[in-house]
Formats: sequence, structure tokens, C-alpha cells
Amino acid sequence: MKEQASAKGDFPGSVPIVYWGDNWKVAVENGAELVVISCDGFQNDDIDSVEDVGVIWKTSELSQIKLMIEKGMGNVFLLDNDLLLNDKNGINIEHLEQQFQLECIPESAIVIAALPSMLPENLELTLGRSLSSLGSISSLVFKESCVSDEEDAKYSQFIIDGLTKKSSSTFSMTGLTGSTNGHFGVSSHSGEVKWKRKA
Repeated sequence: MKEQASAKGDFPGSVPIVYWGDNWKVAVENGAELVVISCDGFQNDDIDSVEDVGVIWKTSELSQIKLMIEKGMGNVFLLDNDLLLNDKNGINIEHLEQQFQLECIPESAIVIAALPSMLPENLELTLGRSLSSLGSISSLVFKESCVSDEEDAKYSQFIIDGLTKKSSSTFSMTGLTGSTNGHFGVSSHSGEVKWKRKA
């Protein structure tokens, strides 16, 4: 917190602190600007605790989105990968799209989809593109993509490029020689980028 305070006024400035965990009340007391709270575990007695802090509501069911908006509890929601993915790390996009329509998700809802990072065959890129095509997803977050190791920046750039550029995700000559020599973070013959963190 002291480090964050000392950066106030700098450009680009201090990074907002977002807390995602069970002890969100302690985080709020210690200056967190945004907390992720599960809709399932939230009690009415806790309403006063979130009056002066931003909240992202973690939902286990899409029906909770409309309910929380109607209660005036905010409009930012997190769909964790438990809700999005099946046991084979796949997404039934048609089914998910139907669910959004059935639940009549309000247009005011800001919906963030959380996905695992560094999946085999770079599946997270395919999943991210599929979710983006829904039109109901406002943003994507890749869990544990930055863990303070040497691959943080490289992986972040890989995700940004993979989701925003039109180049093929299955064919790339970039770094081919390094890949065959055992280097990580570069494309292999199959087009897959392998990561040392998952080796």
C-alpha cells in the first residue's frame, strides 16, 4: 500500500489494487479499491461493507446477474471457468449463447469471463475468441498469467497478440529454430507455444 501511495501523481500512475479471495473485508479495510466477491457467500449483513468500494460479483449461475442488478448491488460480474468450461476445457458456445438469451441479461451488465492460462495447444486463445464472439462478454481475464516470473511479459504479449491480431494461431514460423533447440515461449512445428512454467 505504501508503494502504491508513493506512485500517486506519476504517469501512468499507481495500479489499482483488486483483491480476489475469501478475506475481502480485511482487504477493504486495508485500502483495496476493488474486490471480487462470490454471490453465493454474500450476506445481507455485509452490504454496508461494500458501500465505498468497487465490487466485481463472481457468479456461479447466469441468473444471479439479473438478480444482483435488480437489487442495486452493481453491474460488474465475473464468470469463472467453472461456469464456462466443461471437464475437457471446452465451451459449448451455442448453449452458452442460449443461456444468455434465456436469462435476459441486462445490457447494463459488464460481464468478465475468467479463463485458465497456458493451456495445452494454446487452447486459451481459441476459448477467448469463442467467448468474444458471443457479444455478451465485455472482457477476458486469464488467471495466473502473471506470477512474477520471467514469462509474465512474454505471455501477456502472446495473449494480447493472439486475441487482437488477425495472423494465424495455428501456423507461425516465428522462433522456429529456437523452439527446436528447446527454447520456451516460441512456436513449435505444430504452431503451439510452450511455456517453461508448465514444463
